[in-house]
Amino acid sequence: MYYKSFFPSLGLWRDDMRRETPILKEALKRISRQDLEARNFRIARATVLYNAKIELPREQWTELDEDKLYLTPHVEAIKKELKERKDFEKSK
Repeated sequence: MYYKSFFPSLGLWRDDMRRETPILKEALKRISRQDLEARNFRIARATVLYNAKIELPREQWTELDEDKLYLTPHVEAIKKELKERKDFEKSK
């Protein structure tokens, strides 16, 4: 199933495909500079490949074991913080 989606053929990771939301913007502020630069590179390269209607050579596709969920822990933490803040405001 993983390889049937198009993003591995463009060298993207699953978290690269997240829709931009206020929560995602905050999560991007919390990741390391190295992770942010790697993400920006993957997205820029994928944009060029997609516009040229080509894929990476198969040996350069993202493998499932390389696909690190680098944003998910931050997104979940932010959602938890927002819920706690909302619950706190309700309890006043």
